[in-house]
Amino acid sequence: MKNPANDGPMSLTLRQVQGMARGVAFWIVVGGAVLIAAVAGPYYTLERLSFPERLVYWGVVIGVSSLVMTFLSVLAHRVTAARGWNWALVALLAGTAGVLPVLGTVWLADGLATAFGSGGVRIGTLGAYVAPSVIGVTLAVNAYIEVQERRAPLASAVPQAVSGQAAPTVLQGKLPHHLGREIVAVRAQDHYLEVTTPKGSCMVLMRLGDAVRDLEGLNGMQVHRSWWINLAHVARTERGANGPEIVLTTGGRVPVGRSYRAAFRAAVTPGAANLRVQG
Repeated sequence: MKNPANDGPMSLTLRQVQGMARGVAFWIVVGGAVLIAAVAGPYYTLERLSFPERLVYWGVVIGVSSLVMTFLSVLAHRVTAARGWNWALVALLAGTAGVLPVLGTVWLADGLATAFGSGGVRIGTLGAYVAPSVIGVTLAVNAYIEVQERRAPLASAVPQAVSGQAAPTVLQGKLPHHLGREIVAVRAQDHYLEVTTPKGSCMVLMRLGDAVRDLEGLNGMQVHRSWWINLAHVARTERGANGPEIVLTTGGRVPVGRSYRAAFRAAVTPGAANLRVQG
């Protein structure tokens, strides 16, 4: 089975957008935007279309555009995290890339609403409205994500005494809410970490050495110069091409570095009745 921690920005983006699209909250927001647009009638739709026609028109336009721009916004954030590029520049490029598909959707919906007759709005006029909106929304969404991630370490450092639960570590505090707090594995990639939970993966700006110290209170250990794993999610070990490999409960595989093998065996051997160590 493929290890989620090895996925690139595109795979992670598709998985996150699919999760968002399956959520009720996403479509509540889209539905609210459709209703507001149908009532307000922007882009000359108030003068040319009836209210039911505007509902259908904006339902198609905003529905398709929301999926396209959500994908591009999340992808911009993933690329920023994976490559260390400036988030504003990446968001600007993503917004620019989204202008054409959104403009095409608006133009098609407008043409269908007017039977492509003389009552339609010229594509150049539509572009003058669509381009600033698409780029502006993409920049705003990515700015919000950036601010939230920068605030996460501060928020996670505040002691939490809610129902006796332990406060999350700094790394756990940086994880998106939809991934939960249960860390399965951490992999170093340049200046970033790819953190895997039972619900998926994400990129976090942090050094592995800092993460290992941050996670000392959890039942885990570093098993390779690039990997930390949660011992509770070790299913078994198997011999790989270059030595022992850990098979996680998620199906992912993690190599065990030569200098870490003795410590790993010592950690998993006591009481590990269901663990097969082959190495």
